[in-house]
Amino acid sequence: MRFDASPRGCFVIETLKRAVFSYHDKAIHRPRVERVAASMSELIGRASSILDIGCGDGTVARTIAERVGATRVAGVDVLVRPDVAIDVRVYDGRTIPYDDDAFEVVLIADVLHHAEDAGRVLREALRVASRAVIVKDHFRFGPVSDRILLWMDVVGNAAPGVLVRGRYLSPNEWVDLVRDAGGRVTRLDWPLRIHDLPFRLVTRSELQFAARIEPISSTEAP
Repeated sequence: MRFDASPRGCFVIETLKRAVFSYHDKAIHRPRVERVAASMSELIGRASSILDIGCGDGTVARTIAERVGATRVAGVDVLVRPDVAIDVRVYDGRTIPYDDDAFEVVLIADVLHHAEDAGRVLREALRVASRAVIVKDHFRFGPVSDRILLWMDVVGNAAPGVLVRGRYLSPNEWVDLVRDAGGRVTRLDWPLRIHDLPFRLVTRSELQFAARIEPISSTEAP
């Protein structure tokens, strides 16, 4: 099959792309924002300040801030989008440009599996958070789940052009990552329903989780 490179052919391709992205936004992205925000808000309780690492368009952080009563909400991202719902600073993916305990709560929603060094990102989040880090991410349970998660990532990040690394962790690997970063999981929301039918038949709620991570104090450290 030969691609039609004429102006009419390019117009058809662009129209189809816009239609696909619009459908994804309505059927998948918006429900995801609402459900991720609901789960993470429940794990927070109340907070006056929130930082979102890898905040994207800022809608998750803004929605959570409204739910938990935060009057100060900001984000950092390696790729700052032109239109975002919150104040955003450029982030190099390694060092968060804020002081220790600068925010009560730090959010990391579907970011750590994209990170070059997930352990460092989590350590930095725990440094900046005075109370807790709230993580939304995935559990892998073998090669099939790896492929499902990779497919979801590729589709979900096609429009913003986010790099997909596909570094998914098993539950035991998550426990190790959190411990090595100097934290502990104090609450876990799993399995986490993110998508509606029929998508949920493929994306699977057991692959989704949210967790509250709190720093291990010096007295608790071994």
